[in-house]
Amino acid sequence: MSGNTQSRRLIALLLAASAALFMPSCADQPDREPTLAEAFVAPATLQIRAELVSGAPLAATLKHGDRVEIIGRRRRFYKIRTASGAIGWTDSVQLLSTRGMDHLRELSSQTGQAPSQGQATVFDILNVHTAPNRQAPTIFQIQPGAKVDVIAHELAPRVPYNPPAPLLPALESVKAVKKKPKKVPETPPPPRPDPPSPPQDWIRLSAPSAAVLSKPAMPPAKRVVEEMWTLVRARDGKSGWVLARMLFMSLPDEVAQYAERARILAYFHVGDTTGKSGTAHPAWLWATSSRPREGFDSLRLFTWNTRRNRYETAYIERNLTGFMPIIIERGASGAATGFSAVVQEKDGSLQTRVYTLNNLRVRLSSRRPATVPKRWFTQSQADGPDSNLPAPAQSKTGWRDKIPSWVPLIGNRPSR
Repeated sequence: MSGNTQSRRLIALLLAASAALFMPSCADQPDREPTLAEAFVAPATLQIRAELVSGAPLAATLKHGDRVEIIGRRRRFYKIRTASGAIGWTDSVQLLSTRGMDHLRELSSQTGQAPSQGQATVFDILNVHTAPNRQAPTIFQIQPGAKVDVIAHELAPRVPYNPPAPLLPALESVKAVKKKPKKVPETPPPPRPDPPSPPQDWIRLSAPSAAVLSKPAMPPAKRVVEEMWTLVRARDGKSGWVLARMLFMSLPDEVAQYAERARILAYFHVGDTTGKSGTAHPAWLWATSSRPREGFDSLRLFTWNTRRNRYETAYIERNLTGFMPIIIERGASGAATGFSAVVQEKDGSLQTRVYTLNNLRVRLSSRRPATVPKRWFTQSQADGPDSNLPAPAQSKTGWRDKIPSWVPLIGNRPSR
């Protein structure tokens, strides 16, 4: 029995010694900060800093779509933790909520199935944004000479970028300190004198003058500039928004010269014409717009004239109010047999016009009722608040909103 007791004591001493060795190492590790929310990196590359000061060392470099954990917040900046454990600070504009990331993934999935409206290229590096806004994060870049598929065009106002909804609930405001009640004086104050009586002709004096009744001259409303944006799809399946004026449709110059200062929104290869030398010249169908708009106002088919050795117009239709996309119908051999597009008729109704192609001759074959095609971008879908966050507080009506419109305010008085 004595031998067993000694062995037990020896084992206990060894366990105590090992625990003493491991205790300092555990105490040196800092406590892991709790995760407040999750987010995803929006730009193509994002550098986070160890501290929220200028010149702080670089903590990590992240890529688009990397998941991070938010562990702190200071005004518009978030303290995040990466998958590798690196901790740093970044601007909240550079992060996407779970809903915003799901929207980008859904956008890439939808554009992958959408019909291409032609290919475009760039002459300089072009940023592709998450939203049709110059200040939106850049997902990737189009290199000079690279081609992307054009999916849709949309007009967007040139306004400051509305960053995504806060990934964390708003910080509660500090409650005002209750003031101590004023001491009631022992001797009450003297009574107030009676108010003066109104003048005898107070009714005539109270009547509004003609200058007051006349509506004051309001300053002209600030004009919002709208820009044309294009939704593009890269070869790797990524999709995003670029400025339309920075893209150039990949059409031969022999055809593009007939644009007549109109913007080419879409183009399609619908057939070939064989010249005298046996060379096949493609026939092109395009849709153009003579003014900034999302749809097209002209359809035109170009074919090769074998006698004059040049492109000529085989079909043209102008003064249209058409909507993208244009769907090309192709036969078993791959040759185009027709196309269709949604057009607003003169009576205001929307109709899907179906055209047939017979030896590169266009004929309107039928019409059927249609609806306006969906928009590819809505602000609420892209950066709306997550479902698990409280809704933002409604703005209260101020005292200026309760004043009648005919009462002139100091800031609205007409200049003399």
